[in-house]
Amino acid sequence: MIRGALERLRGDERVRARAVLVVLALVFLASAARNIKEEGDFVHYLDVGARVLQDGDIYAGAGPDAVNTWPPLFAVVCVPFALLARVSVYLARGAWLAVNAVLVYAMLRMTVELVYRRPLTFTSANGVSVASLAFLGPLVLASRFLLGNFDRLQINLFILFCCLAGCRWLVRGRPVLGGAAIGVAAAIKVLPVFFVPYFLCKRWWGALAGIVAGGLVATAAPILVFGPTRWWRYVRFWLHLAAGGWPVRKGNQSVYAMVDRFYSHGALYWTPAAKRFKASDDPVVAALVYGALLAIVLLFALAARRGGRTPHTPAAVVELAIVLAISVLFSPLAWKHYFVFVLLGYTALWRAAFVADALPPDGFTTGVAPHLRDPAAELQSPAWCLGVGERRRIAILLVLSFVLTTLSVRGVVGKTLSLHLETVSVVTLGALVAVAALLYLRACLGARAE
Repeated sequence: MIRGALERLRGDERVRARAVLVVLALVFLASAARNIKEEGDFVHYLDVGARVLQDGDIYAGAGPDAVNTWPPLFAVVCVPFALLARVSVYLARGAWLAVNAVLVYAMLRMTVELVYRRPLTFTSANGVSVASLAFLGPLVLASRFLLGNFDRLQINLFILFCCLAGCRWLVRGRPVLGGAAIGVAAAIKVLPVFFVPYFLCKRWWGALAGIVAGGLVATAAPILVFGPTRWWRYVRFWLHLAAGGWPVRKGNQSVYAMVDRFYSHGALYWTPAAKRFKASDDPVVAALVYGALLAIVLLFALAARRGGRTPHTPAAVVELAIVLAISVLFSPLAWKHYFVFVLLGYTALWRAAFVADALPPDGFTTGVAPHLRDPAAELQSPAWCLGVGERRRIAILLVLSFVLTTLSVRGVVGKTLSLHLETVSVVTLGALVAVAALLYLRACLGARAE
C-alpha cells in the first residue's frame, strides 16, 4: 500500500501538490499551536492598541528601552486585535496568526507571478505548480525567516505583502497604485522608504507620486483618531525616538549593528555582555555604514545601466528585489526575521540558477540541468537564458547565502556556535551575499537585453 501511494505521488502532479499543501498546513498548525501561547512582540501591539482605545498616550513611558518605536499609524492598525484581546488574548493571537498565514500564501503567489509571469497552481500546465522546484526551492530558502515571523508574531509579513502587492501593480502597468501600496507600508514601518530614491532614479514618476501620496495620506490618517495637535506631537516624538539609541545586540543583523558591534564594542565572539549592546552613535560608524551603502548603490547603478527601463521586464523585477533586500540591510534595526524581505530575491536567484534555460558556450539553448529537471523548466523567457558559467556562479552564491542565513541556526550548529556566528553578523553577511548575487544577475540580464 505504501509503495502504491509512493508511485501515485511520483506519477501524479496533482497528488504531489496536495501532499505539499498538507505538509505546509501541518507545519503552520504546529507553529500556531506553539506560538499562540507565546507573547512575542504581539504583546506590545496589543498594548499600544489598548492605549488608543483608552484614549491614552501611545508613547507613554517611552525612552531608550521603549516598546512602542513605531509611527502613529501603527497604533491604529493594532486596534482591531486589541478589541479581540478584550474577549480573549488567544483569540487575538489566533486571528493574527491566521491573517499572517493568508499573507504568506498571497506573497508566495505574488513572487511566483513576478518572477515567472504565471500563476501559482496545482499543475504546471496551468502555471507554476506548488509541487515544483520552482516554488519549493525559494520556500525552503526563506523558511527560517517566514517561520521566524510566526514565532515572534511580527508585523513584517504585512509590510512585505504591501510591498509585493505594490511591485505587482507596478509590473502590471498601474504605477500610481503600486507606489501608493508601498507608501502605506512605509507609513506603518519605515523600511520601504528606500523605494523613493529608486523610483526617482528610474524616473518612474507615477510610482514616485504614488509612494509619496500614499505615504503622506497614510501618515496623516491618524489625525482622524488623535486630532491634529496630539497627532503632530506623536509624529515629532517618533522622529526623535527614531533618530538613535537602537540596540545593536546580536539579534540586530543590520549593517549598522554589524559595524557598531565590530568597531565600537569589539565583539568578535558572543559574551553575556552582548545582550546589552547599545548603538554608540559614533560618527565613524555612520561613515562606514553610509560608505558601504554608497558602494552598493554604485554597483547597483553599474549593473543596471542596460535594460530594465520599464517595470515589466525581468531586469526590473530583480532591481525591485535588490531594493527590498537593501531596505532591511541598511535599516538601523533589522532583527533576523526582518530578512523575510529577501523572498523575492531568492525566488529570482533560484529561477536564474536552477530553473531558467541555460546558454552553453556554443550559444544554443539547452534545458534545465537534468538533476533539477522540473515541469516549471518549460517557463522559458529569452531574458532568463543565462550561460552555464553564469548560472553556476549564481548557484554558488545562493547556496552560500543559504548556509550563512539559515544553516547557522542553533538547531544545526548548536546554541554556542550559533550565538558566536550571529554576533559576527552571519545573517547580515548571508544577505549581502544574496545582494551580490542579485547584482550579478541584474548585470547578466542587462547584457541579454541588448
